[in-house]
Amino acid sequence: MVIFAALLWLIAGQQSDTCEVIQTTISGNSMQGILWNGQKISVYTPPCGRPRRYDHMLFEHETRPNALVKQIWGMPGDMIRVTKKGRILINNDIEAKTPFGRPYVLVGYSKKRLRRLEGKPLEGYILLGHPGSEDSAQLGLITVDMVLGYVKRDQPYVETDQQKE
Repeated sequence: MVIFAALLWLIAGQQSDTCEVIQTTISGNSMQGILWNGQKISVYTPPCGRPRRYDHMLFEHETRPNALVKQIWGMPGDMIRVTKKGRILINNDIEAKTPFGRPYVLVGYSKKRLRRLEGKPLEGYILLGHPGSEDSAQLGLITVDMVLGYVKRDQPYVETDQQKE
C-alpha cells in the first residue's frame, strides 16, 4: 500500500520525540474490508502511545519502496502457533483473520517463515492483511524500528465513494 504523506514525512526527516499525527490516504486494496482505497486516515507516531491489538500499523520494510498499513495481530511478548492447516493462533486462543473476518491461512514458505517464531515470545509485530499481500506472512516479523505509527481502531473511518457504491 502506498502511503504518500508518510513518505513525505520520512523524507522531510520530521521524526521526533513528540507526538505527531500524520494525515494520509490509503492507496491500494490489501486491507479492503477494513480500510479502503482512497480512505483518509490519521496515523499516530510512536511517541503518541502504544498501539493495541487490532489497531492498524504503518511501517516501512527494507524490501518495499513505500510504507505499508496492516492490522496488528501479534504483539511483542505474544506467543504464536501455526496449525497443521496453516492457521495462526496468538497466545493459543486468538485466531488471526483476514479483513473480511475469515481465518488467515498460511501456505508454502510463509507457513515455514512464521513457524520459526513458535515457542518464544515475539520480539516485534505480526501484521496481516489479505493472504498474498505484503504482510508478515511474506515479510516476517515487523520490528519496532520499522514502525512509523499506528491508526487507532476506535477512530471512526471515513466512508469513501467506493464504499457507498
